[in-house]
Amino acid sequence: MISAHKFFKAMGMAPTSNLFRLGPSGGTGGLFFEDKPKAGAEVARIYIHFGDYIDGLRIEWTDGTDAYHGSCNGPTIAEFDLHNQGGEKLLGFDGSIGAHPGDGGPYVTSIRFHTETRSSEVFGKQSSTSFNYRLKGKSDDYHIIGFFGRSGKYLDSIGPLLV
Repeated sequence: MISAHKFFKAMGMAPTSNLFRLGPSGGTGGLFFEDKPKAGAEVARIYIHFGDYIDGLRIEWTDGTDAYHGSCNGPTIAEFDLHNQGGEKLLGFDGSIGAHPGDGGPYVTSIRFHTETRSSEVFGKQSSTSFNYRLKGKSDDYHIIGFFGRSGKYLDSIGPLLV
């Protein structure tokens, strides 16, 4: 696997800023969202609301701001804390998408987050169609500062915002 820096260079990406989007993965329902963290803010915590699908995410940054995506009404709420683990940076996430008959979708059904040194548990229910946004290399090359995608009642799709 190549590093994010080499990937962007090989793809001929020369953006006017250091912000990149990859993806998203998932369905086309819901409304578009894109995080807009303040300069220098890092992801501190991610709250995951889930049941059969990922109902929603709440992202909290180191500057105290936050954003909600999806309904955030799931029967289970879990937290992945990066800020209290020595300021780790988010280097990736993976998960799956799927739908139950008559439920619309597809939606994000499971998600797991990765830093330089550890991974979260898998939140939600894994299905057969998977996605993977994991960066190889050091966090000072590229890391995730937020997300974009589509959401409504559930998290329809998600992709990383990288700097």
